[in-house]
Amino acid sequence: MKLLFKNKQSGFTIIETLVVLGIFILAMGAVSGFIIYAYRAKSFSMDQAMAIDSARNGINKLTKELREAIQSDSGTYLLESGEDFEIIFYSDIDKDNQVERVRYFLEDEELKKGVINPAGEPIDYSGPEEKKIVSKYVKNTSSNPLFYFYDQTYAGKETDIPLSTPIPGDILDEITLIGVKMAIDVNPHRAPRVLEIESKIQLRNTKQNY
Repeated sequence: MKLLFKNKQSGFTIIETLVVLGIFILAMGAVSGFIIYAYRAKSFSMDQAMAIDSARNGINKLTKELREAIQSDSGTYLLESGEDFEIIFYSDIDKDNQVERVRYFLEDEELKKGVINPAGEPIDYSGPEEKKIVSKYVKNTSSNPLFYFYDQTYAGKETDIPLSTPIPGDILDEITLIGVKMAIDVNPHRAPRVLEIESKIQLRNTKQNY
């Protein structure tokens, strides 16, 4: 009696192969999506942290320069202009025994700084202004000014109302304290929400302190 054996070829069928391939593609897609999401989240967090650090450094620099504001070399008062998004003052910011004209202003969501060195005889500040970016991603709006100005009536309370801007030229020498409130957000369409960095700067060399 002869026994007949049938050889069955081992391996996957085409359908099985397609199913396995589909699962593999789905799994790889999920992994890739997670990696991309994690990378974007990390990149956004780093950008946000760098913007916040830059803003803090910018405000610290502005605070130091404003606190030491003095009369210009041409004899004008230490404050030249005070507006919601621009302030102009005089200070020896590089300690060279010359008083520079310093302008901080908001332009295209960037806090910028412009400096003019004194020159000529008699001394004036008509020379070129050297500009640089101090902080990016600044989201202040018309309802959220960058600069606030107070006179000697400021009592240190949250209810104290700042002076109306722009500050008239005849009362610039009455400003004793300047508030800075900077709103920072790398991407307004993503959390976290706008972060505000605030500082209040007491002017040392005001008329009231003479």
